[in-house]
Amino acid sequence: MKIIPLGTEARANLGFSHKVIITYADLTSAAANQTLTFLPDATTPGQLPAGFAVMRSGYRLITPFTGSTISAATLDLGDKASASRYIAANATDLYTASGTNTKDSVVSTTSYAFSSKDVADTNAQLTAKISATGANVNAATAGRLEIYLLLGWMADGDPITEPGITG
Repeated sequence: MKIIPLGTEARANLGFSHKVIITYADLTSAAANQTLTFLPDATTPGQLPAGFAVMRSGYRLITPFTGSTISAATLDLGDKASASRYIAANATDLYTASGTNTKDSVVSTTSYAFSSKDVADTNAQLTAKISATGANVNAATAGRLEIYLLLGWMADGDPITEPGITG
């Protein structure tokens, strides 16, 4: 898994500040689903600060998730408190046998700013849950997904703003 802060030009063109790349190699769980925490990432464990906000999110399927007897795959994009706060599995399709169902993008305008209670309850972490049907997620032999996020800050009930967050 890789998290990339987007540059000024990409931000202007795409309307997002960060890109998260997830591939089939990130799926190591011998279970029907796996939740990956990507902010904060494994190298900086902990909680996102109160006021940290997800303003917009989306995903683009680059390569369908296939392998073994996998017959379907989906994505939930959310956080520790609500696995599908931003994008729910019923709005996603990460699998196609023919490879012709690759999405250009699915965008959610659901925004959320973490409160001090979220931080205290250890819920201030962004997650992606990949689910498979027909086999465990670690049976995938192909798949690449790009998640896009517009991140910002909200202080004391003020509107969410987008400072130059650099990751």
